[in-house]
Amino acid sequence: MKHKLTQCQEDKKLPNKDFAKFLGLKGTNPTVTLLRWKNCQRIPHPRFMKQITKLTGITPNDFYEAWYETHKL
Repeated sequence: MKHKLTQCQEDKKLPNKDFAKFLGLKGTNPTVTLLRWKNCQRIPHPRFMKQITKLTGITPNDFYEAWYETHKL
């Protein structure tokens, strides 16, 4: 199952670095943060979740469903 964040990035045809910037990620390595979210290694902090939902329509439930699917709980 492809993560909705990955699908959104593909639809916008943006590389990881540009998509991270589009989502408002900053810091030492925003691309790594984005990859962790897409690989279900991390779930975004609520302040990022709000921004992601506003920009992409992807909801917190989408992240949790993908996490549970990946980790088979």
